[in-house]
Parts: sequence; C-alpha cells; structure tokens
Amino acid sequence: MSSPAVHPEDDPLTARPTPLALGRMFVGVALAGIGGGLPAHTRRALTTRGWMTEELFAETFTLAQLTPGPNAVNLAAMVGARLAGRPGAVASVLGVLTPGLLAMLAVSVVTLGQPGGLPPSLQSALRGAACAALAVLLTAALPVVRVGWGVRGGPLITVLAFLALGVLRLDLLPVLLVLLGAGLLIHRPRRSDA
Repeated sequence: MSSPAVHPEDDPLTARPTPLALGRMFVGVALAGIGGGLPAHTRRALTTRGWMTEELFAETFTLAQLTPGPNAVNLAAMVGARLAGRPGAVASVLGVLTPGLLAMLAVSVVTLGQPGGLPPSLQSALRGAACAALAVLLTAALPVVRVGWGVRGGPLITVLAFLALGVLRLDLLPVLLVLLGAGLLIHRPRRSDA
C-alpha cells in the first residue's frame, strides 16, 4: 500500500513540514483547542504556515469527519499523512493526544479523593470553556461550508444535509449515503463532444 503523502509535483504548496514540525504544531493546536475548536485552530495553523490551502484543508477535514473514530485524532492523522507520510501521521497524532492526556492526569490528581467530584470553581471554568468552544467550532465549520458552497451542487447538498440532520434529525448514515450518491451524480465524468 502506498503512502498517502501528497507528492510535491501534485501539490501547489512549496512548504514541506517535517514530522517533528507537525508534532510541535499539533501540541500547540491541542493546547489552544482545550474545550473544543481543534479543527479551527488546525486550519489556522496550517494555512498561516503555508502547509495547506483552504481547499485542501476542507477536503481533509471532511474526510476526517467521515472516518470512524475521534475526529481530532482522525484530522491529525490525515493531515500528518498528507504532508509527511506515515511518520507525519504518527507525530501529529502524538502531538494532538499528549496535552489532553497530561491535562486528564492533572485533573485526576486534583480530584482524587474529592467527595462529590469536581470542585465548584473547576465546574464553572469548564462551563465557560464549553460556551467558548461553540464559537470556536463555528469558525471551523464556516470555511468548510464556504468551500462547499463554491462547488457545483454544493449549496443544494449543504441545505439538504442541514435539513435532514439538523431539522428532521434523520440518521447520519442513510443521509450520508444519499447525499454522497447525489454528489457523485452531479460530478460524474462527462464525455467530450469531439
């Protein structure tokens, strides 16, 4: 099986990060994304460094969302693999997981032996972080919607997905299969009229 890394001749970006650079970036992203918003921080970090375009990130983010498993780990693995092959994927996943693991260990030590769970001050801090996370998550979703809106059939599929999942609360898998089929029909190869 070949490596999923993007080949330089196929990629308009000239910056090629090392696995170590990707790992360091994902540690920073994970620290900034505590409480949520990791996709938004990842997009910003990648595009400002010139490692990915908005379009390439939107494609990678969408694939990470469709893959089973934790979205943050999926995104880190896919970004790392695209930019630096398997070593990049491993470094990115380790980078995104390490801060959360250390934070959970610290919270466990603080709450160990506390009757009733978390202290009230920590509960209040977590509620505030949850509110802020909603805004950060929206900043990740809006660029993906903007890219999708510019694709042929994108506005229709976006609205149908929102109605099916957000309003009608239908199951994800059937909606995904129907909309995937619609996207394939809209973008099927056409024969040239030679």
